[in-house]
Amino acid sequence: MRRHADLLAVAVLSALLALWSNRWTDGDLITAAWFFDAAAGAFPLRRQWLLSAVLHDGLKWLAVLVWLGLLAGWSVLRLRGAAAELRGRLAFVLVASLLAVIAVNMARAQSAHSCPWYVADFGGSGQFFRLLDPRPEEAGPGKCLPSGHAATAFMWLALLPVLTGARRRLTLAGVLLLGGVAGAVQVARGAHFPSHILLSAALCALVVWICASLARK
Repeated sequence: MRRHADLLAVAVLSALLALWSNRWTDGDLITAAWFFDAAAGAFPLRRQWLLSAVLHDGLKWLAVLVWLGLLAGWSVLRLRGAAAELRGRLAFVLVASLLAVIAVNMARAQSAHSCPWYVADFGGSGQFFRLLDPRPEEAGPGKCLPSGHAATAFMWLALLPVLTGARRRLTLAGVLLLGGVAGAVQVARGAHFPSHILLSAALCALVVWICASLARK
């Protein structure tokens, strides 16, 4: 279990930072306000081409293509009956990453927290409320916590249990950097608060840790 301490650390620290940003301080509101144009009553970068088409849609479809590429590689190896150890590693990455994305989207579907652009403070009609607080009468459409887009980056934490040494550390740094970029894009567009990104990282890391524990990786 000590081998996966980095995954547990990401899960715990991300959850604590989400609470700090959303519940213990006004970090979520302050950060969203940086990108909100009060005079226009909107987030100017919401439909900016680089952010919306490339760094949002592009990153999402890139993650899908990489996952499908790994699936194709696993299928070829299985048909040839070759590289059993590599097949096992690929299978773990495919399953754990998929379960991480599913978990995030299931949590999001049940969430009462709305995206910033639906919150009254930022031109919407929903009421902002903090993590662990009861849902207000007018919370808006909800279904925005945690961030599904950030999960397309954090899902690749599933690579960690099949790697060791420097490769594992570099992969961890790369995934966190990619997740930070994906999350920053959504915060700038008004699609998510920082806590939404952090809880996506926490849930993905927790799911991968559970999968690694069950698979005894």
